[in-house]
Amino acid sequence: MNMDGTALCKKCRQQLPNVGISVPPSVPRGTRDARELLEELRRLEPVGPDAEAVTRDLVRILTQGGIPLMIDRFPGETVDDAQKMLAELADEKLDEMEKHLQAPSKDATLMVLLGSAAFLLKEYEKALDRFNAAVQLDGSSALAEYNRAMALQSLSKFEDAVQSFTRVITLKPDFEQAWANKGRTLYAMGRGKEALEYFERALCLDRNDFDAWFSKGVTEEEMGQFQEAIKCLDIALKLRPDFVQAWNFKGDALFNMGNPEEALAAYEQALSIRPHDFEAWNNKGIVLFTRKDVKGALEAFDKALMACAESADAWFNKGTALEVSGMLDESLACYDRALRLDAEHEGARKSREKLYALGMTSGEKDSD
Repeated sequence: MNMDGTALCKKCRQQLPNVGISVPPSVPRGTRDARELLEELRRLEPVGPDAEAVTRDLVRILTQGGIPLMIDRFPGETVDDAQKMLAELADEKLDEMEKHLQAPSKDATLMVLLGSAAFLLKEYEKALDRFNAAVQLDGSSALAEYNRAMALQSLSKFEDAVQSFTRVITLKPDFEQAWANKGRTLYAMGRGKEALEYFERALCLDRNDFDAWFSKGVTEEEMGQFQEAIKCLDIALKLRPDFVQAWNFKGDALFNMGNPEEALAAYEQALSIRPHDFEAWNNKGIVLFTRKDVKGALEAFDKALMACAESADAWFNKGTALEVSGMLDESLACYDRALRLDAEHEGARKSREKLYALGMTSGEKDSD
């Protein structure tokens, strides 16, 4: 969204949606150093006769400090320490003003900005409170309702989030991000077939939405439609070739289609971008194991565990490779470690019981 009030996107020159809340044209986003703004905010006197002027200053300072009006995705972009202090101090100034007036703020834009700041700080309950206030102040704002839905989604309140995204779409049918995020929420609820319809509608509105192509690909893969998943992921990777997760999911789809060589190439591509990526190393190990390259698989599982030592699956995978290599003591230790991390890990439990049946014992057996 353009923060200078113009109606065309600076990037693609297409018409922007009218979402109901905007910052005045004189307040472009992110134009000043947050530390400089912090000093200005400290000097701001919230108790005075002109509450509207204080509100305008808070809106201006937050906007110039880079706090967005619209939540783009979950999890959101991060904020630096100066922006965090800016948001916290703005909250304090607002509280002082409201106590002085003995009434809550009636400015929906300020509530949206403070909610966005809380969201970026991962304070999702606080963000939801702010967005709820904005919706109450301006029930016709698709933007306020959309941000509210994003906060609900981030709190795993999926049913409420779906209803909220539906209201956004009712208010603004061409709000592409609302279609896409309703799809993501439905996917999180296990309603993949419905989710696909919303991703497709989002892509009708914006064919260059990387997140929508990626989410559609992941959903197609979850439903076992691997060829279609690869098509979507390939488009996503054309838009963002450096996105590691897309390469990992593409590798998974290729592996499930019986193309281990191509899957391995996808995981290698992921590792060329992020050399310590857990998923890529773990998946590479699985592919190598199926190709009977046990030594290579063990090396890959060790790399995976260096990236994430708390993965029960990776310990189980390493244990399986060690067992095949005849290193039963080491294998049993891996199964024990996997079960300490996840007592319900069925594969590790069955494999350990099999070794117990061979007469092996471990310190974990007596505690079961």
